[in-house]
Amino acid sequence: MRFVEMRPEQLQDAVRRNVPVLMPAGVVEYHGPHLPLGTDFLIANAICEEAARRAECVLWPPFSFGPTLSWAAGPAEGEVDFSPEPFFQYAREVLRHVISLGFRRVYIMQHHQGPEGLQVLCLKRAAMEVVRDLTAQWGAEWGRRAPSTLPVPDIFGMIKVAALDTFSAYPSPTAERVPVGHAGKGETQLIMAAYPETVRMAALDSLPVLPEWLLDATEATAQEGRRWLEFCIQGWVNELGARGARVAPSLKDSEQ
Repeated sequence: MRFVEMRPEQLQDAVRRNVPVLMPAGVVEYHGPHLPLGTDFLIANAICEEAARRAECVLWPPFSFGPTLSWAAGPAEGEVDFSPEPFFQYAREVLRHVISLGFRRVYIMQHHQGPEGLQVLCLKRAAMEVVRDLTAQWGAEWGRRAPSTLPVPDIFGMIKVAALDTFSAYPSPTAERVPVGHAGKGETQLIMAAYPETVRMAALDSLPVLPEWLLDATEATAQEGRRWLEFCIQGWVNELGARGARVAPSLKDSEQ
């Protein structure tokens, strides 16, 4: 269910049944001459869209812009370095309203600069300020009460800021992780799989010298990208379907 397409009774029913909210988050920045400017956002969005098709959740409008530090390029090549303070304030207001609507399971799938990047830190700060506002209404010493007696027992897990593979099951601690180097093989193959019409590999020849982060881009294949996308999607489907949410069939299941 897309939030903006829901009617009031659908919203109220989703809140009553503790249906989770899912938000994709990324940025718009230069990803070499061969990939779209919205690569980070598009990858998160592709996983969210398919996860929402398979597991019942409320798909919220995305955070499409965020701080990039102008790391890869400038405005002439499409870099949109959103200032962190207004981004944080916007994210906080969005999350405040999500909680005020009654939702208590909120997930932000964030893909940009890893777990310590500026965007993810802004999102985590926004989440914790919303938590602080809510717990302020409970009075002092609320931590001494049994969690089951609190208005929101899982208060510190109410809003989760997670990565593409946070909920994926790797076969072992040393197993290969989802490759997501900036615009290189990892992100190129994910975009090849999710948005093939946006990729033009021949454009790499337009650069006289490739930056280090683009050196392995030509090794990407759509097949490998589809494998990793499915790996991430399944992890999110499992997480969203936990604690009572209805799980819809996969594409493969629905075709049988």
